[in-house]
Amino acid sequence: MNLFGGVWGQGFFYMNGKISGVSFVVTVFNKERYLEATLNSVLAQEGDFEKEFIVVDDGSTDRSVEIARNLIGSLPNGRVIEQPNSGPGVAQNTGADAATLPAIKFIDGDDLYPPDCALRMLPGLELPGVALVHGDGKVLDDLGNDIRIDRQGRPPVYQVMEKPLYYAVRHTLSGASAILVNREAYLACGGCDSTVFTQENSMIFRMAINNSFAFTKDIVLFGPPRDFRTEHGGHLGDDMVQMEHDRNAALYGLIRDFPNLPHDIKRLALKRAAGRAWNWARRVNKKPLGCDKIFWIRLLAYLPWLPDYEKWMSMTTTPYRVSGKVRIPPVALEN
Repeated sequence: MNLFGGVWGQGFFYMNGKISGVSFVVTVFNKERYLEATLNSVLAQEGDFEKEFIVVDDGSTDRSVEIARNLIGSLPNGRVIEQPNSGPGVAQNTGADAATLPAIKFIDGDDLYPPDCALRMLPGLELPGVALVHGDGKVLDDLGNDIRIDRQGRPPVYQVMEKPLYYAVRHTLSGASAILVNREAYLACGGCDSTVFTQENSMIFRMAINNSFAFTKDIVLFGPPRDFRTEHGGHLGDDMVQMEHDRNAALYGLIRDFPNLPHDIKRLALKRAAGRAWNWARRVNKKPLGCDKIFWIRLLAYLPWLPDYEKWMSMTTTPYRVSGKVRIPPVALEN
């Protein structure tokens, strides 16, 4: 048992391939400046396993759909899906629903894969009970950098966590492009929470309930240079109000949709969410001590037991909405 409640297994090395194929799901919203390079890195994936390429365009208003159609739409194993703008979480679920192969490799429309990305991650998904593999990423210094990696002949190594939910809540695992999942397990847990705009946290929380995770320190993705993405309209991960809101919204959705979770998970989730919410209310919204409900919820979270954790969790999303800049998916607004 590790310090944060996950049960770690031993390190595992490469195994003979058992998974027959991978569906590569690319979620896109106004990524014309990055998308060609992203899709080319997906198409360049090495390995003789079956491949399927799915691009989900989330209501782009630039040339993203045109680029995707040119590179993917004409392929016999390619498909471009267009949907009204609903957020990357809904887009990712759309791609997973359309996927037909046993494993799904997600990627955002502005990230890049090294050519051996899937080959380095697939053996982790073949380990007993593992439904999600998480790798490391790196931000490029320049878009011209070579994205091939010299592994020096070393096989991939994984650490398996058998009960990852407590760890995932405690550490807020994220990074959709760094993840490979078992398709059946993804669909069984409901995938991303459709009431949360971003895709990363809710998917991980839900998959962690009944599955083991495998972690590798291999670099499996590259992000665009920070100065380049700032110059060309920013990156969703840089939108701190949205990301902080959605971390708490994902935890709220976890408690709302899975009411029979262990008490220690509910208590930890509230402590994490209330702590973040109070820090935001204090630093950004300039709320003084004792003059905001989030301050008192943060204190209540430390009690050994509370009634109705769902109620308190829902309140931890409110400090971020003061600015009016938080995007809420249509399904959440309808409810």
